[in-house]
Amino acid sequence: MEFTTGKSHLRAVVRHFGPAIESVQLESYAPALLKVGELRVKMQFSTINPSDLITISGAYSSRTPLPFVPGFEGVGIVEAGSELVGQRVLPLGSAGAWQQYKHCDANWCFAVPDWLTDEQAATCYVNPMTAWLMLTEALAAAPGMKIVVSAANSTIGLMLIRMAKQLGLTVTAIVRHAGAENVVDNTEPGELLILPHTGNTTYSNPLPPIGDADAVLDCVGGKTAMKLAGMVRQGGKFISYGLLSGDPIPASFWRYRPDIRFSYFHLRQWVHTAGRDALAAKLNEIFPLIRDGIASSRIAGIFPLNELPAALSVMSQNSSQGKILIHCDR
Repeated sequence: MEFTTGKSHLRAVVRHFGPAIESVQLESYAPALLKVGELRVKMQFSTINPSDLITISGAYSSRTPLPFVPGFEGVGIVEAGSELVGQRVLPLGSAGAWQQYKHCDANWCFAVPDWLTDEQAATCYVNPMTAWLMLTEALAAAPGMKIVVSAANSTIGLMLIRMAKQLGLTVTAIVRHAGAENVVDNTEPGELLILPHTGNTTYSNPLPPIGDADAVLDCVGGKTAMKLAGMVRQGGKFISYGLLSGDPIPASFWRYRPDIRFSYFHLRQWVHTAGRDALAAKLNEIFPLIRDGIASSRIAGIFPLNELPAALSVMSQNSSQGKILIHCDR
């Protein structure tokens, strides 16, 4: 990672795709003049999400022009551009959170309640919104439903369990190794299974050939998706929202379970399809859930922006222990 001097503020920039620790550079810059309809937001905290690292890797290169400033999630204070000056906001709808000042469309800045901490505000979008939308929109969850959540010890997995219980659902939590269940136990799921991503390990509980779950919410993919498919009842749903295993869902998945309804969930697609007003309404549903601890995030570490290489290193080594934040004001 390189550091370029010569101007007044600091930002991260990607000029070529690849592993984040190799592709992200730090540089000084002077913010450009505001365009009509833009706000200047002084970023306070930004989040490093797995989806950021995937974007930096080049997985979405067809829709990601170079160079770009990474980061889709963070909180800041409006410094110029409208009557919102002094207001804490979430500058959404575009990348660019990993810098000290972000210029963004005023229509895509959302006010944050005063009672929400900066740290929780910085993590209130990607995971909480994804989890809540999958349950309330993609699944249309109703009390009494049975669901299966993979990677249940991850930040979003724990969030899904808490939200599902709030909605009156019964949850089977899936983790991939012994020891992870200690984290999940605190959320008190209905059932906990150990299901490694690969191999022929004997599981702590046998999985039924065809189960009775109404839905699976899976972010692992690969062979795990095949095993999870057996837990869904006929006519049930399988919602895929990630590939933590690094492997795609095998083509044999659809031959094995043609009787279930499969769909992908992408937050970006929902947000830009539903529009600003729908997003604002969902944020207003999520804020109280964060306040009450249902949609809150574990914070594993906070790093000044000028120590971004260390933050990325920690993120790559232990992403399941909580969120890594960038303190942009340092």
